Amino acid sequence: MYKEDDAVGFIVFCNRADENGNHWIPALMIDEKHQGRGYGRAAMEQLIELLCDMNATRLMIGHRPQNEAAGGLYESLGFKKVSEEPVDGEIIRLLQIP
Repeated sequence: MYKEDDAVGFIVFCNRADENGNHWIPALMIDEKHQGRGYGRAAMEQLIELLCDMNATRLMIGHRPQNEAAGGLYESLGFKKVSEEPVDGEIIRLLQIP
């Protein structure tokens, strides 16, 4: 992701589903000096649209329990907690696309 010529962050995602039909998003990283400016939301919205165009139906993402900003962002985009208990130290969330 860029703002003009400045790299502000990146997303890592799997363009193929796993054996359970999940498309995983292992990382969304926004440089700390650019956080809180909507870049993460814009990037996730574009990625969700891209994966929908690829006929993905299940998007999965994880975040550390103490990262409330990430949890709030993912929840506002429709991601629901898969479990209340962290898995490998992360809260796992699922976005089910009809």
